[in-house]
Amino acid sequence: MKISRIISLSLALLLALTSLSGCYFLPEEEELLEAPVVKASEVSYTTTTATLKDITRQVLTPGTIASGTEYNARFTERGGNIKAVYVTAGQMVEVGDLIAEFDTYELDQEIAIKEMEMEREKLELEIAIEKHESENVKAKEQLDIDLMQLDLDKLYAEKEGAKLYTDVGGTVSYVKTCSPGDWVNPGETVATVIDITDLYIKIDPNNDVGEFLIGRPITIRYNGEYFDGTIVRNKSGRQWDETTESAKVDSAGEDVLGEQSEDIIVKFNDIIPESSAVGNIADTLLILDKRENVIVISANLVKKVNGVDVVYVFKDNERVQVTVTKGLQSGSLVEITSGLEPGDEVIIR
Repeated sequence: MKISRIISLSLALLLALTSLSGCYFLPEEEELLEAPVVKASEVSYTTTTATLKDITRQVLTPGTIASGTEYNARFTERGGNIKAVYVTAGQMVEVGDLIAEFDTYELDQEIAIKEMEMEREKLELEIAIEKHESENVKAKEQLDIDLMQLDLDKLYAEKEGAKLYTDVGGTVSYVKTCSPGDWVNPGETVATVIDITDLYIKIDPNNDVGEFLIGRPITIRYNGEYFDGTIVRNKSGRQWDETTESAKVDSAGEDVLGEQSEDIIVKFNDIIPESSAVGNIADTLLILDKRENVIVISANLVKKVNGVDVVYVFKDNERVQVTVTKGLQSGSLVEITSGLEPGDEVIIR
């Protein structure tokens, strides 16, 4: 009993000493750390450099190349089987050149027989003369010869009608594909001859029709090449004044009118494409306005802010809003007349 009491007293004393020293058997609290600091990364912009360029506002209109002088060679009197076609596309021909002819084998046989009969009649006339036949006999022989000559003339004309000649000089632009023996109907075009010095384009623009004034210069683009052209006819008859670069008017301010037509006609000037161009598509480009060596940017980079046109530039490592003034606009491009300088970095996004 005494020993148990001693042990109990010892434990009590030990607990008391532990309390006084501030030591516990419980785990220590962890130290609280400061909240991490998050730094914003730098904003990255995609920019384009403002540079000096040319900008043009123009109307592009497609059309078909044609010739003002065009001749379709046809057999008009009758059809027939082709004997030969003597021209090819691109070939130069002159007035009266043979284009093609029909097969006239049977006609040639008939002509040969008639010619022999004619020779026989002439011999009979000579015999009648040598025999001093009466004037009636000789007159009859001469009459037979004349009648036979009429028949021959008809056959010769028929043979000549089987030949097809060109009535104009120029370049062959089309030849019907056919072989000897193929049938060709009367009125069917065998070949087309054009004058390549008289080429034009018929156009019907959708926009700015009033700008297509007679006499106004225009550019023609065909097969990757550019040609000078002139508007020679339009629907209104209004003309171009080269001095004022606008519609020509008289002293009273009234329009001076020229030749009107249902379509706008553009003619090639001095240099023309090859004759094979006839029937193909070409583009006409009418320049309405042009600026050279000016600042040009994409029109979608100009924003409206409180009714004012602005762009955003990257300057001194910052995004800066700049007020600008727009000039000539063409498609997706626009001229900037103030607010930007060459070398400015315009923010795209």
